[in-house]
Amino acid sequence: MAEPAQIPVVGAGTGPFAGQLASMRSIKSLKDWVGEGYRKYYSTVFKVRAFQDWQLIVSGPTLIDELRKAPDDVLSFREATAIGIQSDYTLGDWRDETPLHIGLVKTRLTRSLPGLFPSVVEEIDAAFSDEITNKLHGNEWTTMAVVDPLSRVVCRTSNRVFVGLPLCRNPEYVDINVRYTVDVIVSANIIKQFPQFLKPLVGRYMTPIPKTYAKASRVMTEFIDERKRQSEEHGKNWEDKPDDFLQWILDAGEARDKETPALITRLLRLNFAAIHTTALSFTFALYHVAAEPVKYQEALRQEVHEVLSRHGWTKPAMEKMRKMDSLLRETQRYHGLGALSMTRLAMQDFTFSDGTHVKKGQLVAAASRATHYDGSIYPEPDKFDGFRFYNENEEKEDELSLPNRLVSTSFDFLTFGTGRHACPGRFWAANEMKAMMAYMLTHYDMKMEHEGEVPKEQWFGSAVVPDRSARMMLRKREAQVY
Repeated sequence: MAEPAQIPVVGAGTGPFAGQLASMRSIKSLKDWVGEGYRKYYSTVFKVRAFQDWQLIVSGPTLIDELRKAPDDVLSFREATAIGIQSDYTLGDWRDETPLHIGLVKTRLTRSLPGLFPSVVEEIDAAFSDEITNKLHGNEWTTMAVVDPLSRVVCRTSNRVFVGLPLCRNPEYVDINVRYTVDVIVSANIIKQFPQFLKPLVGRYMTPIPKTYAKASRVMTEFIDERKRQSEEHGKNWEDKPDDFLQWILDAGEARDKETPALITRLLRLNFAAIHTTALSFTFALYHVAAEPVKYQEALRQEVHEVLSRHGWTKPAMEKMRKMDSLLRETQRYHGLGALSMTRLAMQDFTFSDGTHVKKGQLVAAASRATHYDGSIYPEPDKFDGFRFYNENEEKEDELSLPNRLVSTSFDFLTFGTGRHACPGRFWAANEMKAMMAYMLTHYDMKMEHEGEVPKEQWFGSAVVPDRSARMMLRKREAQVY
């Protein structure tokens, strides 16, 4: 049995301050260390110094499967997430919250997508008109940075399903939720710098989180209280009853779930999960589409035209867009959300089948980025191939059964995790991104400001984000009506 001290260390030197120096270097180098460890210690366990924490890394189907199968009271996803984003100080009283929203995302949201899709498309049209179309100079090329506008489009589209009209279009509400995703991440990194006994004070007085909650309460309370009043007055069946996440909670939640402060914090957390990851993933994909217009724009535009002309703007239409599905999946392979996934905190001692012993309190994760760049799994892994997962000779008629769909998970494709903790919102996000891309292809011509150049990724520790300063050029197209 390998003792923790014998687990190979990658990236940190020796000496009394080796860990501290590695912690600072990890901000820029963690991805490379994980890749090095993957190549040297594949199918075993190695250790890197992440920002403020040592992290054990596993790779290969056997150990990833053991990571996946470990019970939550042994290796905890929830507690690892709490450490990563310092949720005790950034997400409010989340430990007392019932897991109601997770079940609703897995079941109600996914099942309701076909019926909700018309309103989703309506909001996409309105949001793009406000955030991009109205800022273009006639039919001339207009240069702009797109990360912030796309974040607002994602926020509005998501909240059309979360809270409905008119709140999803309230500019202050949108500002709060877009900003909250950034505030949580920045605040978590500030809080991590301090010892445990100071963290409550730091979270309260040195981060913007308390002010964000106060603003959210001011903007959301009247809307939520009016919805609660209507629900209490009409019961579960009433004419024009909203079909959105807020209403589902009011219908299915316990008394404490329906308290206005609890609803506000839950909706903020829901937005945190939905906006940041989707907007960044979509931006990465869009940069590739804009950088190679000949290769991608015309092929995707033709697919969108053919599918929409037969199926209209519907959820089934999104499932038929297999080239687009491939491009978005390749984006997740090539960029993903960072170097690691499936992070767990050991709640008690745990031993992998190779004999590696994990002590209580240690963090363990899978080397997702390195897996996605393994040439034995993905030929030419350093090359972005948007149609890598598209097979024009595929004879299966049921798109839902295809093995390489965007939402499919496996030990070789780890962006969404795998197993019971795989991202429950990936089905919603996939449809949202496809509808947004289809809209952009039918309404705009696109290219990068520096033609043919895909902006470089930007790394902070294990997290990757697109270059926010990169600028695209857009021009209005004469959109067809489907």
